[in-house]
Amino acid sequence: MGYSTVNIQDWTQVGEGGNGAVYINSNEPGVLLKVVHSHLQDGSEEATVAKEFHTSRAVYELGVPTPEMKELVKEGENFGFKCQNIEGKKSISRLCADDPAALDKWAQEMAALAKKLHATVATGHEWIPSMKEEMLKAANTTNMLGKKSKERLITFVQGLPDGETLLHGDFQMGNLIMADSKPYWIDLGRATHGIPQFDLGHMYLFCNIFSRTKRVQDIAHLTDKQMIQFWNSFALAYNGPEKLDEFTAECKRFAGLDIILLGMVQSLSVSERFFLGQLAKKMMK
Repeated sequence: MGYSTVNIQDWTQVGEGGNGAVYINSNEPGVLLKVVHSHLQDGSEEATVAKEFHTSRAVYELGVPTPEMKELVKEGENFGFKCQNIEGKKSISRLCADDPAALDKWAQEMAALAKKLHATVATGHEWIPSMKEEMLKAANTTNMLGKKSKERLITFVQGLPDGETLLHGDFQMGNLIMADSKPYWIDLGRATHGIPQFDLGHMYLFCNIFSRTKRVQDIAHLTDKQMIQFWNSFALAYNGPEKLDEFTAECKRFAGLDIILLGMVQSLSVSERFFLGQLAKKMMK
């Protein structure tokens, strides 16, 4: 698929993230333009955009509620895409921040929607790879662990089932939006197929560990205590009261795996890699 050309002067910016910005155009109602800034992607912006576009389109074709992808675009030296603009949307994070008394309700709602997501078979798609294979790549190439810890990690991952369920890949309450009481999953560029524990481990890490940082609190619009409360309500609704401690321990273990994956998608300093490597070992025990 080729790229259409857009003139950014015709568009109005309505948001900005770590690697680009989003725009709307009154002449194209119902369309959102996302542009990834080349100077922020270290030369990988075209691949980043194509991955998010095609993976999101594959998830949409599976019948999962997510904004429909329209077309790939190029704006100057920058790459991007057009997708469906969901009017009146609010993320679960924002809904909780606006009404903290409803936090438990929204956690339970997300758990119900997560079960539907994790009941979707997603094997056999070019743009939805195996999470086990992705995790093995990370385990074999990571420099966050010593030799023995790395060998134990590889053995553990090799013993995991392949799994066929759809995984979001960046599973947290900011990536589920509501509009007119309808849910939509967003930011699906890292979607894979595998076992649900990978998604659950990512959310455990987000809500219970990284929630201590101001950056994640700003992303979620919530305090660390609120994110822990959200996790507790979500876990109870997703798993049920039986063997909840075992469920939580398993999620914590997979949160350690998620830290190793983090080293593949983010640029980390030597000190950050050492600290996160030690944290991952502790969580995977």
